[in-house]
Amino acid sequence: MEQFRYPLWQAKPVEPQQGVKLEGASSNFISPQPGNIYIPLGKQEPGLYLVEAMVGGYRATTVVFVSDTVALSKVSGNELLVWTAGKKQGEAKPGSEILWTDGLGVMTRGVTDDSGTLQLQHISPERSYILGKDAEGGVFVSENFFYESEIYNTRLYIFTDRPLYRAGDRVDVKVIGREFHDPLHSSPIVSAPAKLSVLDANGSLLQTVNVTLDARNGGQGSFRLPENAVAGGYELRLAYRNQVYSSSFRVANYIKPHFEIGLALDKKEFKTGEAVSGKLQLLYPDGEPVKDARVQLSLRAQQLSMVGNDLRYAGRFPVSLEGSETVSDDSGHVALNLPAADKPSRYLLTVSASDGAAYRVTTTKEILIERGLAHYSLSTAAQYSNSGESVVFRYAALESSKQVPVTYEWLRLEDRTSHSGDLPSGGKSFTVNFDKPGNYNLTLRDKDGLILAGLSHAVSGKGSTSHTGTVDIVADKTLYQPGETAKMLITFPEPIDEALLTLERDRVEQQSLLSHPANWLTLQRLNDTQYEARIPVSNSFAPNITFSVLYTRNGQYSFQNAGIKVAVPQLDIRVKTDKTHYQPGELVNVELTSSLKGKPVSAQLTVGVVDEMIYALQPEIAPNIGKFFYPLGRNNVRTSSSLSFISYDQALSSEPVAPGATNRSERRVKMLERPRREEVDTAAWMPSLTTDKQGKAYFTFLMPDSLTRWRITARGMSGDGLVGQGSAYLRSEKNLYMKWSMPTVYRMGDKPAAGLFIFSQQDNEPVALVTKFAGAEMRQTLTLHKGANYISLTQNIQQSGLLSAELQQNGQVQDSISTKLSFVDNSWPVEQQKNVMLGGGDNALMLPEQASNIRLQSSETPQEIFRNNLDALVDEPWVA
Repeated sequence: MEQFRYPLWQAKPVEPQQGVKLEGASSNFISPQPGNIYIPLGKQEPGLYLVEAMVGGYRATTVVFVSDTVALSKVSGNELLVWTAGKKQGEAKPGSEILWTDGLGVMTRGVTDDSGTLQLQHISPERSYILGKDAEGGVFVSENFFYESEIYNTRLYIFTDRPLYRAGDRVDVKVIGREFHDPLHSSPIVSAPAKLSVLDANGSLLQTVNVTLDARNGGQGSFRLPENAVAGGYELRLAYRNQVYSSSFRVANYIKPHFEIGLALDKKEFKTGEAVSGKLQLLYPDGEPVKDARVQLSLRAQQLSMVGNDLRYAGRFPVSLEGSETVSDDSGHVALNLPAADKPSRYLLTVSASDGAAYRVTTTKEILIERGLAHYSLSTAAQYSNSGESVVFRYAALESSKQVPVTYEWLRLEDRTSHSGDLPSGGKSFTVNFDKPGNYNLTLRDKDGLILAGLSHAVSGKGSTSHTGTVDIVADKTLYQPGETAKMLITFPEPIDEALLTLERDRVEQQSLLSHPANWLTLQRLNDTQYEARIPVSNSFAPNITFSVLYTRNGQYSFQNAGIKVAVPQLDIRVKTDKTHYQPGELVNVELTSSLKGKPVSAQLTVGVVDEMIYALQPEIAPNIGKFFYPLGRNNVRTSSSLSFISYDQALSSEPVAPGATNRSERRVKMLERPRREEVDTAAWMPSLTTDKQGKAYFTFLMPDSLTRWRITARGMSGDGLVGQGSAYLRSEKNLYMKWSMPTVYRMGDKPAAGLFIFSQQDNEPVALVTKFAGAEMRQTLTLHKGANYISLTQNIQQSGLLSAELQQNGQVQDSISTKLSFVDNSWPVEQQKNVMLGGGDNALMLPEQASNIRLQSSETPQEIFRNNLDALVDEPWVA
């Protein structure tokens, strides 16, 4: 026991180090507080000390842990790995006694082996502690926190036939599931009933649907949205075996555009100071141009910068530049001449166009000035190399373009030195010899200096170091196949002789010391600060596993994780139709093929045929089925150190605190308009198809009466749980088709100006229009031009009835449509109620003229009479 006095006026105050300042901080939380001081205890022998301080009548106690050993721990769900190392040099220190406790009792204990490591088995609580004593008697404490970031249980993939609906539409739902035991292995789900709940954008429960989930086929169901369904995001909640699973779709009062607006610029890339020129192209779904369309243009600009390969916008809001109005020519083109940008910018061009069909189509196009998307891919055999080594870089065009790279340039990030060189004409590769280690950025440029491709590359060599307190790990590839060898370049900030290397996912799968490599990897020391680790990739690594490097030095510790991504086998699902273009009402034959690594395999498929314009309004919400069932897993191992332990007094307040309010905003849906004769967005929905042993399945459907482009999406799962997804496209087109351009409900006394539009893909072709109404037939001989033709009808329509139109050419019917016209009384509707005593035989009701919506209720008792009049009494209680 030692005792001494210390003059408080000579104590050093507790304050941040010299030069530590938070610019722009709204508080002075790091400013020194009077009375908070450091009291030196001097150099003590390793051990555990109880320290008591007395000032006047006040006293306080604490414990001090003194040790030359650091405990570095990795905790997972059922395991704890402890590595004890020297605090100064980081060497492994064996023979340390370890107690793992939850603060209430000792869960388990052990002694570190010759490598300084110890593995303890126990279920990990959220917070636990390591109490340790090294061979010299030093005591250390480490606090560990653990939470599950990856849980393997039942995964249910819930998706709808399309992502966007109108009020009143039918929604088809499919559920596919597997019971996962680890990242790769799964089994069929348990067949059981489930309840599907539909919640609208306000969070109100609309309806509940009973769904039976089958182990092999999954489950399917459908429901219809109410006619007054509110717009916004809807949620599907599936209750299955005491668990709730969720999915979503959107509802909007949309009308799809009846023609498309494309943007074709005169140049692929524009530089600052250059006028932006090009043309807009207006096309109907079958590819025919939209002539004489009125087009309004609105241009806004927003400055941008480039960080890596990501766009960064300097301003939050675009600035309006100009607006104009013009007309498309006979080929559906509109000349575009935009002002030059003085700085790298993002142009937002809003186009609103009308072809005379009373509906406008609006779209927004983005134009990047000075930097656009990459046109070439740049690659090399490995993502790092040795200094002085010749590295071959290969480049290839991603799309056909007149722009070709003529020069390459590299920039060393450590000192910003750069070098450029010419590329061979017509070449596909070039060689660079990096004589200095470091991190390099390579770019390819065209003759105008625009960047066409870019790549990062690391070079190892003597003098290579990472930033202080960090470890750099660079993998030679981004994706590995089972059986390959992953090469990892490890760079330390200083010469290091010892570190802990681990493979982690749900637990520490493998471990090794830097000085004594285990048999799961090979190590090569390249220089004082760099090592190369070679790890054979096995099937168990899929879809990914974490390679971690941990070391301690001079009272500090650091670790770094790097992922090893491994390819997961997926089903190859292909969709094929007997032809690419169909007419409305024609039978479409679809062939589906499922295979695995080129060999046919039987699988359960779900197929939907959806109007492509739906995805222009709302992109697909459901994730890719492969990424859903086999996503990149999170690391379930938490790393901590005894150097981070401060005290036991970090307690939570016992007073309850209200949870914070959520902050969310609904994303708006574009309201694009498109007139249609048949409002069909899903042409076919096949929730359960099975391919045979040859991997083949077939189905047919009738092409709806809509001229558009259709997307066929097929998702599937084999009996072993392997999944895949494929898509194909087809078009529906017609040379002549009609649509009404008149209302269908009129008031008595109105004189309708009946008319319709005839859309023609032919020019100056004679046709005959035959219309029928109320037994009268009218024939008109017409000569149509390409595009929309408005035709006035000659019928005298004064009453309700069925109006039909038929378009003939060369004696053949090309198109026909019909609609019901209704005439209603123009007086204000008044609700009336009348009591009628019924007798034997016929009873006259004596209804007023133009009576409609007649409802008859029978009442036999006074209670029934009261209930029948209850609504009127509630509305006007004084009448009673």
